[in-house]
Amino acid sequence: MTTQDEVPEFQRYQIAFSAHLRDPQQNPYPAQVPAERIAVYEEIVFNNLFESVSACFPVTQQVLGMSNWKQLVRGFMQQHSANSPIFRDIPKELLGYLEQCSYSKETPAFLYSLCHYEWVELAVASAQTSINLEDINSDGDLLAEPLVFEQAMQILYYDYPVHKISKAYQPTETAETHLLVYRDTEDEVKFIELNAMTHQLITLLLQPMTGKEVLKQIAEALGYPQLDSLMTFGLGILEDLKSRGIILGTLVQKTEI
Repeated sequence: MTTQDEVPEFQRYQIAFSAHLRDPQQNPYPAQVPAERIAVYEEIVFNNLFESVSACFPVTQQVLGMSNWKQLVRGFMQQHSANSPIFRDIPKELLGYLEQCSYSKETPAFLYSLCHYEWVELAVASAQTSINLEDINSDGDLLAEPLVFEQAMQILYYDYPVHKISKAYQPTETAETHLLVYRDTEDEVKFIELNAMTHQLITLLLQPMTGKEVLKQIAEALGYPQLDSLMTFGLGILEDLKSRGIILGTLVQKTEI
């Protein structure tokens, strides 16, 4: 095991320098560095991190207030070890930090859910897709054939109505909230509130099942006797999703030669 004395001097300097930048209050800066110079580095490092994180969480900032938001970001810088060096991944790293840190009584119970919801917009906007249009039949039977969904899409469940939270509205009671976030053909990120049944329908359709198979399964689970009316209802939902660009069509069935 390597002792502190066995670490090369330049590495001891780097460790002390970076530890101070992370947490200036707890870690003294190397004696070789003038105070005014280290102050410049402190400001640059924190401001770069703060700006990278803040751009993704505008509503959270409003809810917490600037002072509490800065305190949260500073705690993130001091305590969290990131797994990615890419600036675009920093907001996701903040979510990892929020999952592990303890909260005060003043912290909103919906904080993590709200941050996750705000991060999803960035995740969907930057998602890489690889859809081959030749594999999609835009006029296919939405009930009888496998569906093709927009790949830049997330279907979400929260205990709070995160899409309604603002500085003026902060829920104190939980409420089941089903949402779908997707990127449309104009590369704009859109948000749709779903009811529980539509959420379940889409979730099942993301598996290799047809609309008919999924609706039949739902009918059996609910003990719903009128399958034809449920099929009509389900088809209406699928057609609406297709009109929004969430369903792109059906999968072309390729025949083997």
